[in-house]
Amino acid sequence: MNDLKHAERVAVHLDTSKCRAYGICVGILPDVFDLPKGSPVAVLRRDVADGEDLEDLEEAVVNCPAQAISLSRPEEAR
Repeated sequence: MNDLKHAERVAVHLDTSKCRAYGICVGILPDVFDLPKGSPVAVLRRDVADGEDLEDLEEAVVNCPAQAISLSRPEEAR
């Protein structure tokens, strides 16, 4: 993730096959992640975030028990 340190934009990826709706990501960045009532997985409110959110995004990645979140530069989006 260090290669994103000076990125203006960051692509956010949520692997819904891994997500178990723990909601930790929502608590960290509710403007990027959401957990709709009754949903078995979290959802992305936006798949590209501002680089100024990088520290919080990295916190979401590290704290996701399911390891369902990853980050990249937008041009490298999968």
